[in-house]
Amino acid sequence: MGELERSSAGRSGPTQGSETADLRGSTGAPRRRVTGLTAMAAGLVTALAPLPAGAQPAPSPGQAAPAPADAGEAAPAQDPAGPRSLGDEVPVSEAVRQEALQHFEKGLGLLGQGALGPALAEFMLSRRLFPTRAATRNAAIALRELKRYDEALDMFEAFLRDFNASAAERTAVQRDIAELRARVGTIDISGAEPGASIVVSGEDRGQYPPFKPIRVPAGPHVIRVFKEGFESFERRVDVAGGQTVPVQARLRRLTRSGKLRVVERTGKTVDVLVDNVVVGRTPWLGALSVGNHMVALRGEGKLGSQPTAAPVRPQELTTLSLLAEELDASLRVNPTPPGASVWINSVNVGNGVWLGRLKEGQHRVEVKADGFVTGSRTVTLDRGEREVLTLQLERDEEAPIWRKPPKIALDASASFLFVPTLGGDVAGCSGGCSRSLGLGGAAFLHGAYELGSGLGFGVEVGGLMALQGVEGRDAALYPVGVAEPDRGHADDDLRLSGVLVGATIGYHVEQRFPLQFRLGAGVLLGQVRDERSGNFTARDGSVILAAPAASFSSATYLFLDPEARIGARFAEHFEVSAGVKLLVLIAPEPPRWDPTIEIPASTDGIGTYRPEPVMGDLVFMVAPGVSLRYDF
Repeated sequence: MGELERSSAGRSGPTQGSETADLRGSTGAPRRRVTGLTAMAAGLVTALAPLPAGAQPAPSPGQAAPAPADAGEAAPAQDPAGPRSLGDEVPVSEAVRQEALQHFEKGLGLLGQGALGPALAEFMLSRRLFPTRAATRNAAIALRELKRYDEALDMFEAFLRDFNASAAERTAVQRDIAELRARVGTIDISGAEPGASIVVSGEDRGQYPPFKPIRVPAGPHVIRVFKEGFESFERRVDVAGGQTVPVQARLRRLTRSGKLRVVERTGKTVDVLVDNVVVGRTPWLGALSVGNHMVALRGEGKLGSQPTAAPVRPQELTTLSLLAEELDASLRVNPTPPGASVWINSVNVGNGVWLGRLKEGQHRVEVKADGFVTGSRTVTLDRGEREVLTLQLERDEEAPIWRKPPKIALDASASFLFVPTLGGDVAGCSGGCSRSLGLGGAAFLHGAYELGSGLGFGVEVGGLMALQGVEGRDAALYPVGVAEPDRGHADDDLRLSGVLVGATIGYHVEQRFPLQFRLGAGVLLGQVRDERSGNFTARDGSVILAAPAASFSSATYLFLDPEARIGARFAEHFEVSAGVKLLVLIAPEPPRWDPTIEIPASTDGIGTYRPEPVMGDLVFMVAPGVSLRYDF
C-alpha cells in the first residue's frame, strides 16, 4: 500500500481562513469538505491518504521507485510472498491494509471535527498496522498541535528516515524539525543502577542506561528512577529548549523495607506497576521502602486495574489481590505546580503529570502541594473517552512554607546632598543678593532585624556636610556704643556638618529587582560655620571693609529621612541598590551668629553683628545615592 500524493510544499500546519480542501479517499471520490482550523493541514495531510489495494508502496530510502503501469496495462504481479510493508520483509495481508486505511480515514474525519487527540490515536493505529508516509506525517502534525513536542520531533525524524519524499516536502519537514528542536530539551540520566526503570512526568521511558538522552518538551518535569532493593529516586527539573539537563540518579540501598506481594485475582499474567513503574508480572513479590505505595495492573489493550493504595510496613508482608478488567476510559492530569501530588479516588498516584486508564463513570481527582490550597474535581468518564484535566492550585499565603525566616540586614550608603536653601536670615537672601545651590554629601550605616514578611526595624548612624554661599545680602554692622548701625552688604559662606543617630522602620521586597522602603527618625548633632565678610558705610561716609570673620554655632535638629531604593542581587547575601532619600531637619531653636565676635569698623571703632539665625528651623535636603546591603 502506498500513498496518493497530490500536493504540496510548505510548512505542515492548519489551513487558515475560509480555505477549503477536498478530503478524498483512495478511490478519489469526495467524502466531505472542511473549512478553517478543522482542516488541519488539509492541503498536505488529507492529500496523503493511502492508496487502494494493489498500488505500490513508496520505496524505502535507497531503493528505486517502481515504474507506473500504463493505462489499460495489467496491474503488476504481486510478490509470491504476498504484499509487503514499506521496505521490510514482514508480509502485510490485504485485510490489514484495509484496516489501516479505515483507521486513517477515521482519523481524517476526527481531524475535520477538530478532535486532535482521537485523530492522533487513529493515525498511530493505522501506522502500527501499516506504516505510510501519510499516517506518519499526520501523526507528527497532531502531536505538534497537542504540544507533545518531543514525540512530534521523533515522528518527523522518522518520516525523513523511513520514507522517500519530494524535495519540497522534505524541506517543509526539515523546517518543522528545526522549530521543534527549539522547543525540546533532553534529560541525561547518569549514576543509576543498571536495569532501573525510568519514568518522566508519568511516562515510562525504559530502563537505565537509556541508549540516548531522553527528549522532553521544554518546561518542568518530574523524574523517577526505581529498582527493587533500592530507595526510589525522584527529582523535579526545569528543561529549556535546545538544552541538556544532566541528572545524577544515584540509588541508595534499602535499609528499612517490607515485602509486597501482588496477585491477579483470576490468575492472569499482567504487568505490575508500583508508583507508576513496571516492576514485574503477576504474581509478583518484592521488597519496597516503608510507607504508602500505589499499585496497578496493566495488560494487553485496555486490560488493567485502577490505582490501589499499598501500605508497606517494616519487616512485614503485604498482599494485594487485584482484578484485571477492561478499563474503557483514560485520564491525564496536568497539575500546577508541576511537582504537586495527584490523588485519584483518594489514592496517591504520584507527583507531577499522571496518565492512566480508569473505569467509565465518576472519579474524584485531587491535587495537593505544600503552600497551596488543595484542588479537587469530579470527572465523569464515558466509554472510550480520553480526558485531559488541568488543575492549577491557588497559593495559600498563610502557609508556613511562604513564611520566610527573619534575618539581619546591614547596609552602607553614600549620597550626594542637594540643598535648595539652609534657610534663616542668612540663606533667606533678602534684597538683591544671590544664593548658590547647596551641595554636600552624606553617608549612613543601617542595621535592621527583618521579619519574613520583609518588615524590618533597625537603627542608623550617619554623617553629613553641606555648603552654601550667599553674596550681596543686605546686612548691618553695629558699632559698639552707637545706636545706629552701619548699613551695607555681606557675603556668607555656610557649612553645616554633623552626626545623625536614629531608628528606622522599613519594608524590603524580595524580587528580581528588590525594593527597599524605609523611614528613619532621630537627631542631628552638628555645627554651623558662617564665614562672613562685607562692606558698610560709616557714619562719616567712608567705606568699612569688614574682614572675614567666622562664627561657629552648635546645631541640634530632629530629622526624618524617608527613602526608596531599587536594587539587584549579585551574590547569595549581597545586594547593590540605588535610590533617593529626603532629609527633613526640624530645629527646636535654630543656630545663630555669635554676637561676641568683634569686627574692626574703621572710623566707627569696633562693631558686631546681631545674633541672627544662620540656618532655618525647617530645612529640606535631597540625597540620591547608592547602597550595598548584606543579609544573613
